[in-house]
Amino acid sequence: MARLTWTSPRTWTSPRTWTALAGALLVAATYGLATAPPAAAATTTVVRGAPAASGTVSTATCPADTFLIAGGFDLGRIAVDPTNGAAPAVLVTLNAPSTDRSNTWEAAAVGVDGAMALALCATG
Repeated sequence: MARLTWTSPRTWTSPRTWTALAGALLVAATYGLATAPPAAAATTTVVRGAPAASGTVSTATCPADTFLIAGGFDLGRIAVDPTNGAAPAVLVTLNAPSTDRSNTWEAAAVGVDGAMALALCATG
C-alpha cells in the first residue's frame, strides 16, 4: 500500500491525505471521503480551462455524470526574450482541486499569460 501525504498551499491548516489501495483511489480530506472505481472500469477525459492572464485563476470543471480524479496545468506558449534568448521567470501559484467548487481543478501562474487548468474526469 502506497501512502502519500499532501498539504494544499491554499489551506495550510488542513492537510489532505491520498491513499492508493488495490486499483482504487480513496481521498480522505476535510471535505469528506470520495472513492473512485477501479481504473479498468473508468473511461477518462481531459477538460481544459480557459487561458488565464498572469496572476489569475483558470478553472476546469468535469461535465455532468463524471467526477474529478486528478488535474494539472498547461502554461501555454512561453516566448523567450529576443535580446538574450532567456525564458521569462514563471511561478506556478496554484495547482490543486478547488476548495469551493466540486469536480473542478484550478491553476494559476505569474509571469506568463495563457496558463490553463486541466481536469482529468472519469465515468464509471
